[in-house]
Order: sequence, then C-alpha cells, then structure tokens
Amino acid sequence: SGSGFVGRHGDDFALANNAQWVGFSVEIGPDGAIYVLDWHDADICGKEVLNKETGRVFRIAPTNSAAVDFPNRFADLQTLSDVRLVGLQWVESSWHARRARVILQHRAHLSQIDPDAVALLKERLRTETTSEHRLRALWSLHVIQQLSTAELTGLLDDGDEYVRAWAIQLLCEDRKASDECLDRFVHMAAADSSPVVRLYLASAMQRVPQSTMAALAERLTKRAEDADDHNIPRMIWFALEPYVTQHPHQGLSIAATSQMPLVTRHIGRRLADAGDFAALFQHLIAESKGRRDLLLGIRDAVDGRFDMSAPGGWDKVVQALSTADAEDLALVTSLSQQFGDTVASQLMVETLRNDHANLTDRMQAIRGLAGRQRPELRSLIRPLFEDPDLRVEVIRAVAAFDDDALGKFLLEKYPALNDAEQLEIVHTLSARPGYGRLLTQAIRTKVVPRRDIPAYVARLLQRVVGNGFLEVWGALDEVSGDQELQFTRYRSLLAADSLSSADPVAGRQIFRRTCAACHRLFGEGGVIGPDITGANRSSLEYLLGNILTPSAIIQDAYRMQIVLTDDGRVFSGIPASENDRQLRLRVAGVEEPIVIAKSRIESREVAPVSMMPEGILSTLSDQEVRNLVAYLQQQTQVPLSE
Repeated sequence: SGSGFVGRHGDDFALANNAQWVGFSVEIGPDGAIYVLDWHDADICGKEVLNKETGRVFRIAPTNSAAVDFPNRFADLQTLSDVRLVGLQWVESSWHARRARVILQHRAHLSQIDPDAVALLKERLRTETTSEHRLRALWSLHVIQQLSTAELTGLLDDGDEYVRAWAIQLLCEDRKASDECLDRFVHMAAADSSPVVRLYLASAMQRVPQSTMAALAERLTKRAEDADDHNIPRMIWFALEPYVTQHPHQGLSIAATSQMPLVTRHIGRRLADAGDFAALFQHLIAESKGRRDLLLGIRDAVDGRFDMSAPGGWDKVVQALSTADAEDLALVTSLSQQFGDTVASQLMVETLRNDHANLTDRMQAIRGLAGRQRPELRSLIRPLFEDPDLRVEVIRAVAAFDDDALGKFLLEKYPALNDAEQLEIVHTLSARPGYGRLLTQAIRTKVVPRRDIPAYVARLLQRVVGNGFLEVWGALDEVSGDQELQFTRYRSLLAADSLSSADPVAGRQIFRRTCAACHRLFGEGGVIGPDITGANRSSLEYLLGNILTPSAIIQDAYRMQIVLTDDGRVFSGIPASENDRQLRLRVAGVEEPIVIAKSRIESREVAPVSMMPEGILSTLSDQEVRNLVAYLQQQTQVPLSE
C-alpha cells in the first residue's frame, strides 16, 4: 500500500494450549523450520522474572517439509570457499544467504575476497531477474566493500525500484554522498515514479547536507500522490522539523507549494509553538496556498492556551483574511476568540443563537466560549441544551463554570436522558468540588443510581469531595472481608457450570457502562487503560486478579495523573503528550485528549493506585457479574442487545 505494505492475520496453524506461553521471537532455521522462543512465565503481566529456568524453544515444521535440499545445506558454512558462499545467495533459504554474507564480511575485513567471487556477484547483480536475488548480490558486494561509488550511482537509473531505493540508502550510509549523487537525489524526488524510492529519499533527508535536505523536501512535498501515504509525509517531517525553526521563511516557502497537508500543518504548528508568529503572519497575509493547513497548525499549537493574548500582527491577519472562504474565516474567528478578542466571542454567540448555522461551527463556538469561560455562554446553556445535536457539548461546557444552578439544572434533566448523555453529566459534575457535592447528594437520594457511577469517577469524586463522598459511597479500596475470601467467592460464582447460563450480550452492555470508558475490547472502548482484546481473558484467575486487585501491578504508561487548575477544576487521566506549554491528557469518556495550558496548572501528581478501585464487582448483582465475565471471555464480538 503506497510506500509500505499491509499485514493481515492469517489462519492459526498452531495453538500453545498453555496460559503461561509468552512467545516473543520467531526465526527461520537452516532446515527451513520456524524456531520460536517461549519466555514461559506464570506472571505474564508482571515486571519480575519469576521462573528463570522455564524458557523454551519450539521448532515448528510440517510433517512433510517443502524446503528444497541443496548442496551444503547442512554443512559448516565457515569451511566453504568464497565462491561457494556467494553461491548461497541464490538458494531458497534466506538463513543461508544471510549467514554467508556475515562470513564474507568477516573475511573481507581480514583479507582479500576471491576475485572470482566478486566477479560472480557483479554478474548476478546485472543478470538476475528477481528483486530478491539482485538485492542479495548488492548487499554482498556492499559488505565486502567491492562496490564503487560510481557503480552505486549508476544503479540510481536501474529499472528495479528496490535496487534504486537501496542504492540511495547505501550511498548515504556514511553521510558522504557526492555532489553528483545529491543532484541525482533531487532530480529523483521530482521525477521517480516509485513510492518506495520516494520513501528512501525521504529517509535519506536526515543524512544529507541541509541545502539538499530542503531541496528534497520542496520536491517531495509536491508529490500529491503521496499525501495520504502512511510513511512518506512523516519521514519528510522528521527531517524538516529542526530546519523550520532555524529557517522559518524557507520552511514557509516549502509550505506554500506543498501538496501534503500533514507537513504544511506541522510547519504552522512548529513555528507557532516556537513563538515565531511574525514570519507566519507575514506569510498568511501574502500567500493563500496552504493557508488553511497553516491556520490549523497554529490552532494545534495554541490549543488550550486561553491565557495568551493575540500575538503582534494578528490584527493584520484578521483584516487581510476578512474576505477569505468560510472555513478559513471560521479558523481565524476561532483563533481570535482564543486570543481574547471580544468581537470574535460575540460572533460565536451569534452563531449559537442562529438555529440554522452549521452544526460544526456551533459546536466549535461552544468549545471556544467555554475555554474562555465567557459569561455569554452561561446564559445560553439552558436553551442550547434542548438541541439533541448540541447536548453533549453543552453538558461538557458546564464544567467550565463553577455554578451550582447549572449543576442542579443538569441533575433535573438527568432521569430523562440516554446513557451517553447521563455519563457526560457524571463526568462534568465530578470536575469541581461544588458540582461533586451536588452529585454526591444525588447519589445519596438515588436521583443518580449508584450503578451509573463508573469506578474511575468514584476515584475522582473521592479526591474532589473528600470524606463527604466516602460517607455515601463507602471506602473505595477496601474489598469487603478478607481478600482471599473474595477470590474464593467469585471463583465459586463464576464456575464453568454457572457461566454456562450467563448472557454475554447483556454482559456487553455492562462492559460499555462499567469498563468501556477506559478499556478497549474488540475495537470498542477507550484508551485510558490497556486494550484487553489480546489479554489472557479466557483465564478466570487472570480476570479476577486484575479486577479484584487492580493496583497490584500498574504499568508506568497507565499511571493516573491528577491535575488541579487555577480555576478549581480537577482533571484525572493519562498523559498523551506534553511540551513546555501544554499538557495533553487522555481522560475517560472523551475520544481526543484534552489540552491544558501549563501556566494554568496549580498542582499535578501521579496517583499511587490504579484509576480502577478495588471492589468494583460489588456494585453489580451476581447475575451481572456472571454476564460481564461471560462477555469478557468471548473470543469474538457479540451483538448489542436491542
């Protein structure tokens, strides 16, 4: 697919039938069989090696091997002549070809390789008809240092795209490509028809002089056919990123001709993140090509930074783009509002009051006004709530304000809403102490059923409300009774005969309500916690260990952070990324990470326990526990209940 390939899962041909199997390396041996290393550990998720003597190696081969026999297949390769080792480059065994090259490389380091072997390799490089065999000859000549720069340069015109690509890589290996080669690279970037070759050129950009790198970037980014390639735009950006901040005008010149939105957007983001707004704004005024992607990049850079004012020169951008198309104008308005422009805020208010305005624009207006905590939005919450298409955004916007009246309004509406909307209200009312107290009271009076509170929200409410929440909820991290008794109870409840009558379809609904905000299963759910599709779900002991004692082992990547901002709002989640100005936090129930300006963070700490408290099963009835576990142990997805 483009410059890469798509791997697809084939049929299973061998099953371990052992829960302690930890296969982690697969190699082909000289006999054509597959050799698999098995770590073989009872604690497959732990950090400690409990069983150092139980590792195993498996050999997998069909009863009747299709491996072709050939001379010296099972010989000691160290005893073979140079010519015979070269001959192994064309046998149907990649293992022998690789081992022969290693031996030839070692011999070339110690002495001269037999000229007949070198001649044979050069002949085969010219005459072989398959890419694989020609590449083996090319690799062999390279490792024994018998391929001149002139010969490699000549291969840049070869008819085989893989030979051309590897010629580029080998010419750049020591970062000393000749001027002739560099000129050829630039020509190929504009003219070569192969996406594979263009990927190798993009990869070479980090190994050539800066002037050549910029020329390659300028030509490669014009190749519109690679705009959606999985690899090429990213490889270009990896090389271009440091150059953009050193030479902003040249970087923007590349953006002006680029046909790759990802690269153009990254140029805008990087310059804005570096604070080089002068060059950016000058370019936006003078050049319309690539403008939208540059504006999107600026928005990426300042997202969440509602504490910043408009950079110098922004007013001229606003004036120059006042007649731009609707999408560009919407981006300019959004940025102006984020920079604190009251006129832009008023335009957003007018958009919200216009029932016929574009839905995306109205949703963006809610987010923008909420980010600035504009008082105009507070008065629009109630009427906008009645629009089902806007309701989720409106509920989320309430978290921007510390207003008990709005919290009570959401709770009044709660019983009549659907599951997704109710969950959004639970999230919103757990974000501030005042809201948290209202939600705690609603749990006490059963306006909000206890079962509607996900475990991670209970954990957050403990932090936001304190003892007042625990008085209603009970201790979060105490499994009632002795822990081993709990394991015994659930082992009995979830015995095979008991699970046979469970309903996995109903279990999927429980999973969506209880687990899916954090965990993904069969491609559905959140990314706060680990994806459990490939976990050892068929083992009841594995499931019970992770559910009843979730804090026993926490991978560093999933340690919850609790962030308090200067306006009293509390966030809990897993960092997705951060820089000097922004923290991007993955929070439960929200698909995209939220962005928090670091200047607004009052405190930030890493929680010592899992987001998932112990005792989560105690919130479910016995039948619900059975249904949930039955669903968790399914090997394929089950339908949703009607």
